[in-house]
Amino acid sequence: MLKKLGLRKIAVTTSALFVIGLLYLFPGGDNLELNKNISYIDEDNYGPVYLLDSYNYIGEVDVVVKETETEKKLKEKLEIITDNEKNLDKIPKGFKTIIPKNTVINSLTVENDTCTVDFSKELLNISVTDEEKLIEAIIFTLTSDREIKKVIIKVDGKILERLPNSNKLLNSPLDRSYGINKDYDINSLYGLTKTTIYYTSKNDDDLTYYVPVTKVSNDNSEKITVIVNELKSSLLYQSNLSSYLSSSAELKKYEMISDVMTLTFNDKIFDSIYDQNILEEVSYTIGMSVLENYDVSKVSFYVDDKEILVFD
Repeated sequence: MLKKLGLRKIAVTTSALFVIGLLYLFPGGDNLELNKNISYIDEDNYGPVYLLDSYNYIGEVDVVVKETETEKKLKEKLEIITDNEKNLDKIPKGFKTIIPKNTVINSLTVENDTCTVDFSKELLNISVTDEEKLIEAIIFTLTSDREIKKVIIKVDGKILERLPNSNKLLNSPLDRSYGINKDYDINSLYGLTKTTIYYTSKNDDDLTYYVPVTKVSNDNSEKITVIVNELKSSLLYQSNLSSYLSSSAELKKYEMISDVMTLTFNDKIFDSIYDQNILEEVSYTIGMSVLENYDVSKVSFYVDDKEILVFD
């Protein structure tokens, strides 16, 4: 995805600065042999997991994932969001794991588009305030792999049918329609709609990451309209959630052709009048929000009938 481009830039820049530093330390570097091959971690080795941030939101964070085979990769991701010392170096500053300490993954299998994971009973050692976030993090971490659409959670061989503390019913198999970081704005229990919107946030190291919030309301507007209106609003519900979409940006039209959502904006979607590029934070929050709410695999951004960017 687009945000991974930054990882490569950081790695190459760090290596370059290291080389320059050596030249300064050894000014008479005639005899100094330098390896001209600058190495970096391949962006394909990064994958999203969902961790608890300092604002008590489940945020999407890219971490190093070594495994490539699907089942092993998914198991590694779950181990990263489990409270243990094994993967502490992979957790960015300001984030916490959500799966309780000493929880063991008894088994993990993938069949068609469904991942079934069986945890040990320690999974149930979760506080009532975090049990909903626990389920959300597991679902979204596993389904961040596009081939996985559904999740079955088991504890010691038995399907988890209810949350351990509140006793809330879980309808297995689970999918991303379960929602995440739910925000309720309802006046009736009838005609409820869910729209998941991605916002940006920053941790203590000024690292930008993304926070999906599922808006539960009685608003029957088209979801893309809700997404754009929410992101360009200057009045966000939480001060730590941000959007870089200009309040002057206007969605002029949209259409779905096959598995592509085409969005046509006015030129206010650009970073500035001098730089006709769409900020990565804008394309990602809109693009991920669309992929989350529509059955499409790509989002094409247009300005004045000219394609500017394709997000997938």
